[in-house]
Amino acid sequence: MRAAIYARVSTERQERQQTIESQLTALRAWAVEQGHDLAAGHVFRDEGYSGARLDRPGLDTLRDAVRDGAVEIIAVLTPDRLTRKYAYQVLLLEEFRRAGCAVMFLQHPISDDPNDQLLLQIQGAIAEYERAVLAERFRRGKLQRAREGQIIGAKAPYGYRYEPRRDGRPGCLVVDEAEAAMVRQLYSWVADEGLSVRQCGHRLNEGPWVTRSGRALWSLSVVYHIVSDPVYAGTAYVNRHEYVVPEHHRPATRRTGERTSRRARPREQWIAIPVPPLVEQDTWDRAQAQMARNAKLSFRRNKKTNYLLRCLLKCGNCGLGIHGCVFPGSAERRPWRYYRCSGKDPLTRARATKCPRACIDANALDQVVWDHVAGLLGDPERLLAQFERFATEASVVENAPRSAQSQIHQRIERIERADRRLVEAYQAEVISLSELAERREALATQRRLAEQQHAQLRRLQEQHQRTLATFEGLSAFSSRITARLQTTSIAERQAILKLVVERIIVHDDHVEIEHVIPLPKPGPDAGSRTCLPVARLRSDGVQATKERPAVRLLSTY
Repeated sequence: MRAAIYARVSTERQERQQTIESQLTALRAWAVEQGHDLAAGHVFRDEGYSGARLDRPGLDTLRDAVRDGAVEIIAVLTPDRLTRKYAYQVLLLEEFRRAGCAVMFLQHPISDDPNDQLLLQIQGAIAEYERAVLAERFRRGKLQRAREGQIIGAKAPYGYRYEPRRDGRPGCLVVDEAEAAMVRQLYSWVADEGLSVRQCGHRLNEGPWVTRSGRALWSLSVVYHIVSDPVYAGTAYVNRHEYVVPEHHRPATRRTGERTSRRARPREQWIAIPVPPLVEQDTWDRAQAQMARNAKLSFRRNKKTNYLLRCLLKCGNCGLGIHGCVFPGSAERRPWRYYRCSGKDPLTRARATKCPRACIDANALDQVVWDHVAGLLGDPERLLAQFERFATEASVVENAPRSAQSQIHQRIERIERADRRLVEAYQAEVISLSELAERREALATQRRLAEQQHAQLRRLQEQHQRTLATFEGLSAFSSRITARLQTTSIAERQAILKLVVERIIVHDDHVEIEHVIPLPKPGPDAGSRTCLPVARLRSDGVQATKERPAVRLLSTY
């Protein structure tokens, strides 16, 4: 049988102790002993991932392999290596069972017997209980050590290094003089010279100091953290934050669980630990006051200036966003608004090079974009004619998929009949077991290809139906929006642009506008909700190809 093995460890300490290798060794020995075919690509592992999570790279790859029919049996050391939640165990085992794949736990074999199923439930509940107990013990122990004045964790702030516990002495922070000199200089720039965090970042990048990782580029977030952290005044705080489930979904990353959003705890819950100070308390207080003044005067907090294309602009050169700025002006020149690429400042993303994109006159770009969008939306006949041309081209796919779909169904039926005949031939001892496995594998490959083609054709049909729905709703959308195009309100124009423009990409000599058309959803609430865009409109209408025509700028600033 085609076998796969899976192993997991949840901590870096277990990684260093190579406990995952001991699991894999036992699993490989079992596969050899049972005579299973264990391919090199069927060894799945997750290092440093909690068993309370399902979003693990190794487990995801294993599930994909089972879904594709590449695995017939999975070997895992114990059920808690697969997952520590009983609900997840049931989900995975049922998923594997439906795919025709068996699961073998070496140290706790489980069968379909009711007693074994009850044992599996009990083991899952115990695993969840043990995890909760360990987490609570760790939390309480960490807080108790903090109340006793012990530093928790080996990652020291910049300017310090961590001295681990030794000979009865608790772990503590000691000053790293090489880094401490930079920290003191940074506080002097802010407290004595009144520099902003951005100005300090520029000075650091021009000076001899490097980050902990050895980079010569300092990011704004790191500089701000150093200048605002109370540890440099002699007090480290533990239990300042708690991790909660974020309000908005974020893509899962390595070693992250459900609670990926951080918020501050009430100050009375903070635990203060004295550490060697790097700056005087007065210097730290003056630095905080100066940063508060800088924030109050920052142009980012100036709401007097508005930008029509705010949050829509992207740089065609570096891919970063483009934001609005104001030149304060002088006696010879009045203030003027312009758009500036975020990549021009290396502090924004700690990049080694600046984006060469020139600043753009905001008035000129705003007018070009608005004139184009208003002209397109203000002419419903032109809009419908352009979309009708696209709909005609898209209709070509309507009939072809239906005939091809019938052929694919017939091909799948032939494959199923051939598979049944192979099984009957094996039962009649006409072919050997090895020949049966080889020929069934070839049939399985043919079936997967046919199913992929079937899914692709189904997507083409769905796309055609969406195109027809778009065409029907486009006229109504044009009628609704035309009456609002004559407005002179910047807020109203922003609302219209955000409704019909997905993004605007600024290139050296032209601007590319990607449009979307929000259309009502079918159903009883069709008049109150909008759906995702089904077509992209550009300067010459709807485009189905990757070619991207653009609106040309009259001038570049």
